[in-house]
Amino acid sequence: MKASKLIKGLTFLLIGIILLANTLQILDWSVWSNLFKLWPLLVISLGWSLIFRGKGLSFIGPLIIFLGIVVGVGASYMGINFEGEVVRETKTLSRGIAIEIEKIPETETAPDTEVAPDTDKTPETETALETKEYSEIEKASIGLNFDVGKLTLGKSTPLLYECISQYRYKEFEPLEKFSQTGKESDILIYHSPTTHLKRGSNNIKNEWQLKLNDQIIYELYIKTSAIDTDCNLSGFNIEKLTIESGASNVKLIIPQYNSAIMIDSGVSNIDISLPKNVGATVNIDSGIGVKDLNANYFTKKNGRYISNNYDISEFKTEIEIDCGVSNIEVSYIDIP
Repeated sequence: MKASKLIKGLTFLLIGIILLANTLQILDWSVWSNLFKLWPLLVISLGWSLIFRGKGLSFIGPLIIFLGIVVGVGASYMGINFEGEVVRETKTLSRGIAIEIEKIPETETAPDTEVAPDTDKTPETETALETKEYSEIEKASIGLNFDVGKLTLGKSTPLLYECISQYRYKEFEPLEKFSQTGKESDILIYHSPTTHLKRGSNNIKNEWQLKLNDQIIYELYIKTSAIDTDCNLSGFNIEKLTIESGASNVKLIIPQYNSAIMIDSGVSNIDISLPKNVGATVNIDSGIGVKDLNANYFTKKNGRYISNNYDISEFKTEIEIDCGVSNIEVSYIDIP
């Protein structure tokens, strides 16, 4: 009996904690949807309590309800419904290469003639011509601003870019700002301010996949609080890449193009791979860090690592890393 009362008290206490977490926006109100799907447990609990009333096993009835609430809250916190799926929205942003340019309609004036005018007809002396002009973008600057999440880059597109995002919370829905000057464009992809960071990145489920065109020259700017990124840039013309992050797990393959790479991060795990036709200089400014640069490929001069193939390489890259506690590995790989 004492155990039964204790479990009932804990159940009411747990319900109060859930409501408090809802009010403080620590836990979504949608948690109750998962809990309501477990209503058959209430019937099971009542049946068990009736069968074993006054007996030693009567406490199992309230225990069933208590454990059901724990399971429902845990599943909701992890973003899982009881259909076995993580609830996510998907949105794709994209731009074409050819952008229509507005142009003032031209006029066509009828030639002067000495023929006497026909009084029965009134000739049109000016005709408006509909004209359209298209400008193909040759260079683009793309900024990605998001609080926390995973970014993958490696697949190509015939468009200027595609950004496919999957997110659990509405605040992470991607938005775009676009501008163009001549054959160059500026793109900013971002989301609204969010209050869900306290939940941890594993619960947020915010994933972006960026696709680029292999004929366009790009500058990429990534700014985030915490990022897990896997970027294979070897097939793209990336002139400049900047990553600013509080905490980061970066897996990066350098482009086969003359480039500058800058990574500014706090706690970091950085794995950089270089195609063998790319020469590199690497400057690392880190606090407590582990650096792994193969001595067969790099020579250290004046605090900077220089690849042994730098002077004869087809392409060159300059890598600047500024981070706190870090694990940094730079190596050469074969690109198929």
